[in-house]
Amino acid sequence: MVAKLSIALSLASAFLHTDVLAFTSSSTSASSCRKMSSTTELSMSSFFVDATAPKIPEAKVQVDANGKVFSQGATVAIAPNRSLKAYQVPKSAYGSFDPSSREFIPQDETNATRGTSCLILSEGVRGEVKTIYNANEWDRAHPILVKFMAGEDREGGAGFDVPKPFTMYFDATEVEVVDS
Repeated sequence: MVAKLSIALSLASAFLHTDVLAFTSSSTSASSCRKMSSTTELSMSSFFVDATAPKIPEAKVQVDANGKVFSQGATVAIAPNRSLKAYQVPKSAYGSFDPSSREFIPQDETNATRGTSCLILSEGVRGEVKTIYNANEWDRAHPILVKFMAGEDREGGAGFDVPKPFTMYFDATEVEVVDS
């Protein structure tokens, strides 16, 4: 009976995050009499040990290779000497850009592989920064969210026109600020 009560109390306390009440019992039998003893032990959960608010470090500022700070709404371009693959685009946007004419070349469906089933972003493709996550609060390897719009060649743009709109996360080394 005591063992069942002990299990029930420990399960209830685990769900409620309250003090844990642990019961231990020992029983001995002597001639026709049974002796039971139980002891109680009270311990606090580690959840309640420190009630002070944790110190959150100041937000890490994201800076590109040229020392420009990323800001929401800024125009960014794929960094020089980089060619990135975007897998989270619609199937109709799979392909790459011609380096000389900067025209979109759709993927060849006959030789499709995992490596070619994507949109290859050449250096200079531009998008707009939508969100910059605080690396101290969120575990983000790529904290910069950029939206690329179809049919939108920005003034002074590199001439690339993405086939479909999409968003993608980047690291500060993968894109650079063009216009803030």
